[in-house]
Amino acid sequence: MSAAVENIRRPRKLAILWIAPIQAAGIFTVWAIAGGGQTLRAWILTALLWLMTLPLLFGLEGTLLAMLLFEPFRGLIRRAQYLFINYSGEDPIHLLTPAVTLLALAVLLRKKRLHIFWATPLAGSVSVLGLIFLLEIFNPLQGSLFVGLTGALFMLVPLVWFYFGQSINERFLRTALSVTVVLGILASAYGLYQLIFGYPNFEQYWIDNTDFYASIAVGHVKRALASFSSAEEWGRYTEVGAIVSFGFMFAARCLVARIGWLVCALALVTAIFLSGQRTAVFGFVVGLFTLMLLGARNWRWAAARLTMLLVPLVLVFVFVTPPSNDEEWTKEETETVSTLLTHTQRGTLKPAEEESLRVRLENWSFLITSVIPYRPLGTGLGAGSLSDIRANPNSDLPPIDNFILVLALACGIPGALLFSWILARATWLSLRLARSALPDDRNASLNRIVAAIMPALILNSIFGLTFSIYSVAPI
Repeated sequence: MSAAVENIRRPRKLAILWIAPIQAAGIFTVWAIAGGGQTLRAWILTALLWLMTLPLLFGLEGTLLAMLLFEPFRGLIRRAQYLFINYSGEDPIHLLTPAVTLLALAVLLRKKRLHIFWATPLAGSVSVLGLIFLLEIFNPLQGSLFVGLTGALFMLVPLVWFYFGQSINERFLRTALSVTVVLGILASAYGLYQLIFGYPNFEQYWIDNTDFYASIAVGHVKRALASFSSAEEWGRYTEVGAIVSFGFMFAARCLVARIGWLVCALALVTAIFLSGQRTAVFGFVVGLFTLMLLGARNWRWAAARLTMLLVPLVLVFVFVTPPSNDEEWTKEETETVSTLLTHTQRGTLKPAEEESLRVRLENWSFLITSVIPYRPLGTGLGAGSLSDIRANPNSDLPPIDNFILVLALACGIPGALLFSWILARATWLSLRLARSALPDDRNASLNRIVAAIMPALILNSIFGLTFSIYSVAPI
């Protein structure tokens, strides 16, 4: 009987042990709210860090999912802090995901040791690239170690996610891709709100004080950011989500599921157009083409599908007249949605006539002929970053929106060539895996989706900085 009484009492003691830290957290929360300012921000960031690291006690996948849930809203949370603090160019919220990533890597290393660095056909090459990144942090040509560490946040940390990808299963991958679709729709709904009703005061405060973001203006209006840190990030995220939605739609056997995924896909495609990111439009088209071709039974069906896709596309480019540049500037400040759609339509239908493309090609030509050949081993991992611009305001480097050229500048020609080889090799392996999958294989749809995303990532790496965007790079 005493043993039974003892067994009954034990849960009460355990409950008391749980109540103590909860009460302490509640008291500290009240104190932080009363204190406001930096104290409240420190408490919020600490709570977010704790929430993302706590799942590590039960496994790696929970923390990975927590970071995937956090990153699409990091930009909004960052801007919301200006409800109770003044603007500052230094923002510790950017350190949360890197800190959690390093902790997760430590747990993975403890479990699987150094084998993760050569466990798969690409692991060895990625590890060599990571070693180059690590060495370039200390390159004296970038001016200071702080610039190199900043570069590591946006280049070395996303690379670490490759090793996490080796440790997850197909079930988690399916969950992660589905979460991308749902979060993309939620974030885009907020982006539509920004376009129709304007930015809330705290976000407008950030826009008025931030620097080096002139591209937010389109005509007389401002792009929407949704819950992300930039319009580019919004466009890239919805681009991936749209490809995933169409992939799940093609694989669904239930009519209701197909309709549901189709609605999600159309919503995300609309968001791509509203983001004003023309590269995201082309990336989505390339991904959709790849997805449909991989689903063909044989090469004859693939050729037929390609013809069916190209005919309406060619007709649109030939017979649809794109709006002029003057039409964009004649719209009023209240015509936000129509201005963004006009901007996207003009850049999509006649990309070669865009002034931004001409400037971009001139910048690339200058870097390839006048900068990179004279710094063949790189100028440091932070070269070309925002920290580099702030630390070296007299630098003659133009804006760089090509990730391969960023690597060539930061890590030298060997680093850029190695990254290009890894990207090409990964694309080839994913395409081969998708083509070799049996029709009744439940993971065949996942293989096709991943293979369809890869060509879009290649395009985005040439015309953007996708691999340094935290919400997209892990995918």
